[in-house]
Amino acid sequence: MAILIGILLALVIGVLPMVAYALVLWWFDRYEKEPLGLLIAAFLWGAVPAIIFSLIAELVLDLPISYFVEPVTASLIGAAVVAPVAEEVFKGMALVLLFLFFRKEIDGPLDGIIYGGLVGFGFAAVENVLYFASAFVESGLGGLALLTVFRALLFGLNHAMFTGLTGLGLALACTMPDWPVRVGAPVAGLLLGMTAHGIHNGSVMLGAELCWPCLITFASDWGGVLILLAVITWASVREQRWIVTFLADEVGLGTLSQEDYAVVCSYTRRVAVRASALFGGDFRHWLDLGRCHRLATELAFNKRRLTHFPAEKDTQARVVQLRRQVRGMTDEQ
Repeated sequence: MAILIGILLALVIGVLPMVAYALVLWWFDRYEKEPLGLLIAAFLWGAVPAIIFSLIAELVLDLPISYFVEPVTASLIGAAVVAPVAEEVFKGMALVLLFLFFRKEIDGPLDGIIYGGLVGFGFAAVENVLYFASAFVESGLGGLALLTVFRALLFGLNHAMFTGLTGLGLALACTMPDWPVRVGAPVAGLLLGMTAHGIHNGSVMLGAELCWPCLITFASDWGGVLILLAVITWASVREQRWIVTFLADEVGLGTLSQEDYAVVCSYTRRVAVRASALFGGDFRHWLDLGRCHRLATELAFNKRRLTHFPAEKDTQARVVQLRRQVRGMTDEQ
């Protein structure tokens, strides 16, 4: 019975914080939310295939290493080199597939970080459950509580940060016209994610024997999180500027009224008008406003994409289609 309770506790405290973090990250994508199905798929990829493939790869790679070097060194190599490489590659596979088959959903750096973060949170959720269950069996509630503080709180954003760097690199490759960026950014993002992961794992292992590696762990982990947070903030501000810039002429074209344009360009005004509809009991209007704002944002983002890739016929057609849809919805309101 005690073991069952421990497993249930491990499941709850392993998954719920990661879901909460994922929701916070999702909130940062304020102007044009990514499709819910793709977000769930990203989370589940991290939680299931990435975990399984990584475990298999690590077992296969650790065997020859343990044969040639002493156990302590083999453990350090496995934690600081093998695990980061295997895990970031398999987590990154979801992003590669997503960016190959749903490239039009990627509008800027923020989207890459969002999808990478969701994969990382899924991976961390399952990894936490495994570690927490083991800690409960070995050390009881005390060991479980201590590990929870470290894995779910102090270092709960790690996997999202590691894979977010990969997502950032891939997003830059999808949205920037310069070939050096399109080729180099994904490689740089993956290598940065692996490096940050390796520094964390290696410093944690060394920190069990020494004090100073703990400082490296905190500095590298939270430094990386703060850098990505700065990029997220910058990207969100940048997206708002795209909306202001690329929808300005739509007022003259009759796609948007001046009032609609002002609302679409402001996150707070979007929230206000939708809240008014919802609290006024007009659920249908609340839904229509959300769809109209999303389509108008997509119109702005696609027009911006045409400035970098003017020859893309499908993007040109998408702009025409979106303009027609937005005009139709604003006419109905």
